[in-house]
Amino acid sequence: MTVSASRFDGLWRSSFPMMIATAQLACGLCRADEPPWKLNQPIVGVEKEVYRKSPGPKAAALGWTYYVGPRLERMERRGVERIDDVHDEQQARWSEDNGRTWSDWVDTQPSSNVVYAGVVVWEGGVCRVHDPGAERLVELWLRQINHRGLYHNFTYWRTSEDFGRTWSEPQQLCYEEGDQFNPKDPLAEGFLQKNHAHPGSSILIRRDGAIVACVNHANAEGDPQNNQRPWRMGALSFVGEWDEQAGDYRWEAGRRLEISPDKSSRGLMEAEPAELGDGRVLVVWRGSNTPTTPGRKWYAVSGDGGLTFSEPAEWKYDDGSSFYSPSSYHRMIRHSETERLYWFGNICEDPPSGNSPRYPLVIAEVDETVPALKRNTVTVIDDRRDDQPAALQFSNFSLVEDRETHQFELQLTTYGQDPGSVYTADNWKYRLTLAENKPQP
Repeated sequence: MTVSASRFDGLWRSSFPMMIATAQLACGLCRADEPPWKLNQPIVGVEKEVYRKSPGPKAAALGWTYYVGPRLERMERRGVERIDDVHDEQQARWSEDNGRTWSDWVDTQPSSNVVYAGVVVWEGGVCRVHDPGAERLVELWLRQINHRGLYHNFTYWRTSEDFGRTWSEPQQLCYEEGDQFNPKDPLAEGFLQKNHAHPGSSILIRRDGAIVACVNHANAEGDPQNNQRPWRMGALSFVGEWDEQAGDYRWEAGRRLEISPDKSSRGLMEAEPAELGDGRVLVVWRGSNTPTTPGRKWYAVSGDGGLTFSEPAEWKYDDGSSFYSPSSYHRMIRHSETERLYWFGNICEDPPSGNSPRYPLVIAEVDETVPALKRNTVTVIDDRRDDQPAALQFSNFSLVEDRETHQFELQLTTYGQDPGSVYTADNWKYRLTLAENKPQP
């Protein structure tokens, strides 16, 4: 049984937040640095419910949902997390009617940690999209090896013709000469130091049908400490096209770029791509604060479809002002009816420390001409209450637009909800209705 709660009571019945903001401005009581989400008229109404309870103490309930076909085909995944980023007891189920009915749950992977020759290797799919041109699901798949405190990341791609029930063998995306993974010798230097790449958070299908797969933590050619860093400072994109005759994708590696560790201590992380209205490709990265640079998101723009990008720059509001953002997950999605591009992520009032705080979770419209976030659209999806632990997180969510209701649908696990253990956490489902899409009485 689910437990329901409304995030904004009477959102559509009142313009009270804007009235208060106007009154404060008129009286000179509003600080110039007041967070925009405390002043703005919300652009969405939010409903939330507990979707899956924690299975027990020190165990997080994991859950994600995706569209995996051209119509209403969905896949839902679940699992349990007891150790940081290790997904155990993984299962999946499928629906062909947008979640009205589901198949039985099927075991898919006992754990994301797999052991080769005594070495623990993290393996699993990170993001996926149905490619209508190829008539199959394509997924970016990660192989990660933590060796002596240094993270070695390798990105692969694989496809499915049955909505993710079965998959082709993963094939590595490469941008330099190097050896292939050897399960009998997973730490071989010819493999371990070459073609570092961590998948981005989503895969972009351009309007012309080509695929843009962004990767980060790539080898940074200009960094003399490249091989000594826990996370490498480079990034690039691969552009893929389906070759019908070969029955395979042809990939072209783009130009590499990098960021200084003085700007982002762990480099460019969790790349999120989008195609802008004028055809340019935007990518936004998660960053991490440094002694000289507070926590930010970073962005770059490509005029050639994703092969070359501008140098990474600070992601800002459309009025040129800055905002703080922790080192946390984020996404962008274009709404099918409004045709506007929206960004989802964490923005905080004060400079963050590393990954924290991961609240509030907000949505904002993207100004595609700059590009930047429209300051007057920033709206809270969820936030920590004063009686909740400071470690609470609203992050690491899946995101879709419901193809029938056109609501945005998120699933996320509220790590940190229990002060006794960050992993005693429930999985929640959120439904967001855009104000301009609200049914009229």
